[in-house]
Amino acid sequence: MADNLSLEPVMIEDGEFKGWFLSPKQDPYVKLIGPFYYQFDDAGHMRVAMKVDERHMNGGGIMHGGSMLSLADTALFAFAVGDLEGSRGVTMQLDSQFLNPGNVGDIVIATGEVVRSGRTTIFARGMLHVGDKPIIAFSGVIRKF
Repeated sequence: MADNLSLEPVMIEDGEFKGWFLSPKQDPYVKLIGPFYYQFDDAGHMRVAMKVDERHMNGGGIMHGGSMLSLADTALFAFAVGDLEGSRGVTMQLDSQFLNPGNVGDIVIATGEVVRSGRTTIFARGMLHVGDKPIIAFSGVIRKF
């Protein structure tokens, strides 16, 4: 099925994500739980963000761990986009430590870096935070193919 949509990132022109980008190519799962926003920081590292809403809550009234892990997993690939070199990849491992809760209305931002990149695997780590408050530390391994 062909579509006529541009594959260029779409810059957000106003609102709380002004200056961030939306990817024109999102998988069905990200479309369901997102949107996720992308932006390079001043040092040239990719950041990924989302706004927490009722869909992301667990029964205890805080952000569901699965929502946090979905953002962390997506961020791994954003951090590694240059190392993927046009290849595809899958998550082989994703480790996390839950540090603080997220709440409705929070803007959660993922920051991080590639630690090592080889021929078939990429190792990355990062942090999800709301303002200065860390909510998850994570690391993962991507298998390139």
